[in-house]
Amino acid sequence: MCLVSEQSADLSPPPLLEPSGIQGKSGRKCMLTGKKANNGWSVSFSHIRNKKLQGVNLQYKRVYWPEKQRYVRLRISTSAMKSINKIGLEAMAKRAGLDLESLAYSDASAERREWLVENGAEPQRKNKRAPKGPKPVYIPKWKEAQMKRKGMNVEAETKRFAERWGMTVA
Repeated sequence: MCLVSEQSADLSPPPLLEPSGIQGKSGRKCMLTGKKANNGWSVSFSHIRNKKLQGVNLQYKRVYWPEKQRYVRLRISTSAMKSINKIGLEAMAKRAGLDLESLAYSDASAERREWLVENGAEPQRKNKRAPKGPKPVYIPKWKEAQMKRKGMNVEAETKRFAERWGMTVA
């Protein structure tokens, strides 16, 4: 005797994972075509076979999205670049189940650039290697002892060194 409820009688297939949720997070895979590495053999002259992974030619590419007038950064295969020219970015993204709105972008519209200039919100690149400010001078204890043995005034020498090299005395 088998008891089946009305809810479990539905024979529809289980729901698949939403591709937009995992898109771009899976490793070496094209975001638009889904291409990924292929397992193959490298065969030597003596016919010795070794396993070989044939990778996809993936590139990080900034692609122009004309409908929204913005550039979108994608990781796509070189064959997908050709397909974008034929089919269009939005059609390929829809086919792949990719939400272009959720990706990082930069605006390309003239109105947006004008608004940013007028409101003083023009994005500026920051130099990561630029100094953060004057560094505090650190003098090890052995150096202080050495300066005292030579009969030097430690505070005055430290101040002179800090001024010469644009540092602050801690």
